[in-house]
Amino acid sequence: MLKIPAILLEDWFMMTHDDFLKIAKQFHAYTRPFVDRAEDPYPFVLKQEHTARVCRAMEMLCASLGLDGPKTARACAAAMVHDMGRFPQFAVFYTYSDVRSKNHAALGCREIVRSNILSHLSVTDRQLILRAVALHNRPRLSGKLGSDLSLLACLLRDADKIDIFNVMKDHYLNPDSSHGFITYDLHDDGKIPATAAKALLETRQNDLSYVNTLNNMRVFQAGMVYDLNFPAAAAAILDLDVIPVLLGSIPPSDLITRLEQALLDHLKSLAASRV
Repeated sequence: MLKIPAILLEDWFMMTHDDFLKIAKQFHAYTRPFVDRAEDPYPFVLKQEHTARVCRAMEMLCASLGLDGPKTARACAAAMVHDMGRFPQFAVFYTYSDVRSKNHAALGCREIVRSNILSHLSVTDRQLILRAVALHNRPRLSGKLGSDLSLLACLLRDADKIDIFNVMKDHYLNPDSSHGFITYDLHDDGKIPATAAKALLETRQNDLSYVNTLNNMRVFQAGMVYDLNFPAAAAAILDLDVIPVLLGSIPPSDLITRLEQALLDHLKSLAASRV
């Protein structure tokens, strides 16, 4: 009788919604102590709420692509654990700036492994989710990823961006001086971020090295639309009407007007396209 290695037998088991619910329960058990111990729990509650919304955005994206149950469960699991690194990051460094602390995606992979939150999944699912988490904050993805990882990583990056835009819109429309950590406590110098805006218009690629003032961050955040992959993500961000909010507090200029129009045109084109 043919004996199949256990590691291969394990990969025959397809993820289910119940697997995702177990991960969600473990995620809240992992994050709750950060909230309970914090003098100011808001930064940690914000990430809990962000995670929940990214999961909902992921469900929407998967439905828009007609993905099957196992692929949707895997994608939602990746969404649930994608920002686990934010909790120890803020607890130790009091910032969400990777540049001023440590790469939160790498921290997240460490915490995912350490907590055994994915231990009930197949080797394939665990590896794909870990690799997608490791890639979710990269400036851009390599074109050499396999089809399963490429799909999962693109889904996670789009779902994450949908809610990043949501959080930023709320922050800029309802500023609170105690929440400056959301924009890395960058100062508003009142200047037009001309170099960053010109580079984004010319290359359609963000450059983190420009993010040294609040207005430069606004341009960087708006430029994230060029990294979107799926029409449903573009449509969701168009519905948020967030680009005018991000760029609206920058001193008016022809350059910023052209950038805003270019970004909106890109979103409309992607939203109207087919995958």
